[in-house]
Amino acid sequence: MSKHAGIATLSRTHAAVVKASWLARKTNSPMLDQAADFDFSHISRLALTIESDRSQVEEWYRADRIRELGGLTARQLVRQGNADLVINFLRSIRRGERD
Repeated sequence: MSKHAGIATLSRTHAAVVKASWLARKTNSPMLDQAADFDFSHISRLALTIESDRSQVEEWYRADRIRELGGLTARQLVRQGNADLVINFLRSIRRGERD
């Protein structure tokens, strides 16, 4: 599988998870936890390319407020269905667009 095909598959998977997450919130379904777990897994892998200490990444995800994203933590954003904002934020750090 080419890198581009892998990214396209990940994008489709993420879109399905976001939709499932939205539906889960509407029905108070346990799928919400599954969607958040998927998002945490993806976000933590991306964050580990920036900070190699897993405990620091987990602490950042849970507790550090992201000023550029309304002062919410990554965890809060994911629970609101905004994992894409966190992913784009981390990608911009990797590209050197912010610290």
